[in-house]
Formats: sequence, structure tokens, C-alpha cells
Amino acid sequence: MRILSLLALTIPAFAQLSGPTPGFVYDPSTRELLPIRGFVGSAYLGEALIKDADAAAASKDATMAVALRGSAVELTRGFDSSAPVSISLGQVEPGSVFAWSGQDLAAVSNHSVSIWRNADKSADVSEKFDVVGVDSAPSSVFFDGERVLIAAKGGLYRVTKSGIVRLAELADPSALAVASRDAFVADFAGGNVLRITDYAGAASAETFAQIGEPVGLQVARQNLLVASAKTRSIESIDIATREVASSLALDFQPARMEPLASASLALLNSASKTEPLYVLDSRSDLQVLFVPAGREQ
Repeated sequence: MRILSLLALTIPAFAQLSGPTPGFVYDPSTRELLPIRGFVGSAYLGEALIKDADAAAASKDATMAVALRGSAVELTRGFDSSAPVSISLGQVEPGSVFAWSGQDLAAVSNHSVSIWRNADKSADVSEKFDVVGVDSAPSSVFFDGERVLIAAKGGLYRVTKSGIVRLAELADPSALAVASRDAFVADFAGGNVLRITDYAGAASAETFAQIGEPVGLQVARQNLLVASAKTRSIESIDIATREVASSLALDFQPARMEPLASASLALLNSASKTEPLYVLDSRSDLQVLFVPAGREQ
């Protein structure tokens, strides 16, 4: 496996961050949201933008981030300006998971969903509805602006204000990704990836691929990328033919595949003071970039 520094990327600079910023990473050990900062000759974790948070998630355009502290939700807007502002979004169930769809935000638990429309402009909850029939906390969620997909022990569920539908039975869902009208969900214990055709409509489930201990999924053009903890590899599978288009061996065990602000980049491990961050780059041939351990001084 060839590992390159993240400095090679060309990414728009944000004034508040004073340099190229391909994305953010939440470090649960320090409870901070950190920017990944890249300059000519180096890339590193910058100073924390959000501190003392139980969870935090940046918007896909990297201009906002939401933080959860107990049941309190706080939104920080304006990472692309010189003066970011933090506001309260109210209360949600502790342990909720956040998902972004453009400027819309959803906070999801196995009991309720809260949605803020145009979170860049409004702090008011637009919709809130109960979730009934999901017995455990979500492991992965997806929000398309109209409906929420919840992957939790027992299955994959489609949730709207009209009700809930279980789309597939799963023992131990570990990752979720969407390609157009189809959803893909990984089952860690079962060692497979399911495809849910037309997840927003009639929805039918079938086995898409058998892969040991899948921990991450990402759609890259016509392929589905699958991170396997068992084989320490990234498998690129053609969605139309289900054939493996390419495979990338890793020198470490991946723990996730979490997209950054750039759709072609995804985190493969967690933030750490002693271990580098590994970032998958799928713009062309698969390669792994890294952000050195430690913080800016």
C-alpha cells in the first residue's frame, strides 16, 4: 500500500481556518471537532473548533457544524467567514446521531427524529416525529431531505412522519451508503453487503456482496467501495456487474469510511494523538493519504 501526504490535494481555503480544509474529524477521546488543515509541505489537525461535545458533525459544504452536549444541540455557522456564530437549536434525545442533507439537518435516535430546514438561516425545528419499532441506538443514518434511513441492530429502517418501514433484516449493521435510488448496508456479523433497490419506494433487498467484517461503505462514481477489517483492504465493486473492479491492500485495520467535505475523500480510522489519520482518496486510482499524529502548535 502506498501512503501519500494529504498536501497534494487542491481544496478551497476558508478564511476562518486560514488554509485549505478538506474536512473535519470528531475525536471522542478529547470530545473535540478538529479541522484537517493542509498546506504546501504538510497536513495536520488544527485547533479544535468545537470543544466538550458528546458528538459533532460538519455539514457537507464544511460551512457549519452541529454539536451535542447531553440533550442540548448547538449549531456553529460561518466556518467560511471571519466570524463564526454559535446558536442553540434546542433539545433532542441524548445519544442522537446527526445527518445532513444540504442545509437541512436531522437528529436521529431510535425514539425520535428532529429536522431543521435551512439550518444556515433558521434555528427552529421544522419537523419532529416519533420512531416506533427500532429497539437499539442507530449505528448509521442517512437523510435525503425527505426521509431518514436508520441502520440499527435488527435491521435497516425507512422513517418518515407517516411511519416506519423495515427494509431489511440485519444482525449487526456497520455502515450505510446511498447511490441514487438504491441503498447499501453492511452487516458486520454476517459478512455481507445488502442492496435495497428503490429504498424510497417499493424497496426490495438482496445480497450485493460477501465481504468479511465490512466496516465502511462509500459510493465512488459507478462503484461501491467497501472497507474490510478482516482482510485489511478496500474493495471497489462495480454496482452494475457486481464484479470487483480493483482492490487496495492496507497496512492497518480500517474502522470506518466516513466522507469528508470532498466527496472523494473518506476517513478510514479515528482521530488520535499518537496515530495518524488515514484518508481514502477515490478521485482516480484508490490511494491512501495521511494526516500525521498530533495537533498544530
